[in-house]
Amino acid sequence: MFCVNCGTQLAGDERFCTKCGQPVVAPPLGRPGMAAGFQGQPMYQRPYYGRRLPPQKGTLDSLIDNVNRMTGGTEHVELKMKDLVENVFRKHTKQEAEQIFIYGTAATTPPEEQISTDWPHPWLYSRVFLVLAVTMLGLLFMNQMLGNKLAAPGVVFIGALAVPFSALIFFFEVNAPRNISIFETTQVFFIGGVMSLLMTMFVYGFIGFDKLDNMSTFLVGLAEEVGKVMVIAYFLRGREKKYILNGLLIGAAVGAGFAVFETAGYIAKSNSLTVLYLRGALALGGHVAWAGLTGAALAMVKGDKPLRGDHLMDVRFLKFLAVSIVLHGLWDMPLLSHIMPLITQVGLMAVVWIFLLVMLHAGLRQISTIQQQAKAAGTQPLS
Repeated sequence: MFCVNCGTQLAGDERFCTKCGQPVVAPPLGRPGMAAGFQGQPMYQRPYYGRRLPPQKGTLDSLIDNVNRMTGGTEHVELKMKDLVENVFRKHTKQEAEQIFIYGTAATTPPEEQISTDWPHPWLYSRVFLVLAVTMLGLLFMNQMLGNKLAAPGVVFIGALAVPFSALIFFFEVNAPRNISIFETTQVFFIGGVMSLLMTMFVYGFIGFDKLDNMSTFLVGLAEEVGKVMVIAYFLRGREKKYILNGLLIGAAVGAGFAVFETAGYIAKSNSLTVLYLRGALALGGHVAWAGLTGAALAMVKGDKPLRGDHLMDVRFLKFLAVSIVLHGLWDMPLLSHIMPLITQVGLMAVVWIFLLVMLHAGLRQISTIQQQAKAAGTQPLS
C-alpha cells in the first residue's frame, strides 16, 4: 500500500503517512477493474473512487492539527502527555538533578547535530515544586499555628513563587538545545519579570480604561501581553536564540517573573490565604503559559537572524499573540468568572497548554529539519 499524497510505501495499518503526515486513503475493495488500466503506474498515482476514508477526527484532534498548521507544520501531531509526567514517579539521584542544572554551559551544550529531537521526559520540575511546597507548609505552620508574624512575608513570596517557578523549570528541562543556563534563566525570571511589569504600566498609560468589564478585560490582556512581549523581544534579540524552544523558555521566564510579583502584590493587598491558594493553583495556565506561547512564536519567525521590527509584525507571530490576548481577556472576564469560575479557567488552561505542547512539537521538528539540512549539505559533492 502506498500513500496517495507522496507515494511512500506503507505497512497497511497506518492512519497517517509516516513521511508527509497526510491521512492514509485505502484503495477500493472488491473493485479490481478500477485499476486495470493503470498497471504501469504506482498505486498512489492511480485514480480511484469510493475511497475508504479514515475515521472522522474529534474536536481535540482538529484543534491540535489547526494549531500545528499555524506553526507551519502539515503532519499529524500526537501530544504525548504521559511522557511529560511518567518520570515524575520514578526515583532519581542527586547527580541526575545536578546534571540538568548544569545545562547551558560550554561543557554541556551539545553540538547542533547531537541535539535530541525525542519527545522530552522531564521530572525535575516536580522536585522543585516539592521543595517549595514543603517550605510553604513550614512558613504557614509558623504563621498560622504558632502566631509568628515574621513568617508572613515568606508565606506571600513562596506562595506566589511555587507554581510559576516550578513551571519555569519544566520549560528549562524541555529546552532540547540546552544552550541557556539556569543562571541566565533565573536572570530573565527576575529582571524580565520586573521589566515586564514596568512595560505593562507604560502600555496602560496609552490605552487607559475606567473600569474592568466584559470588554475592557481584552484591553488588560492587550496591555499585559504586549508589555511582556517587549521584554521577551529584548532577550531574544540575538542570533544565538534561534530555536523555538529557546523562545518558549525565555517567554516562560518573563511570564513567571510577572506572575510571581503580581500575585505577591495581590496576596499582600488582600491579606487572604484564599487568594494565595487560588492564584497559586491557576498559575499554571496564566502568565507563564501566555508569555511562553508568544516567546515561542517570536523565536519561530525570527529564526537564526537578529530580531527586527518586521518580525514583530509577522502575521504568524501576531496570530499567537492574539491567541494569548484573547485567552487572557477571557480569563479575567467578569461574566465567565461569575457563571462558572473554576470550570472556565481550567478550560482556558487546557487550551493554552494544547498550544504550548504543539509549539514544543514544532520546536523539535525545527531542530530535526536543521539537522537534516546540515546533513544533506555535508553530503553534497563539491563542484
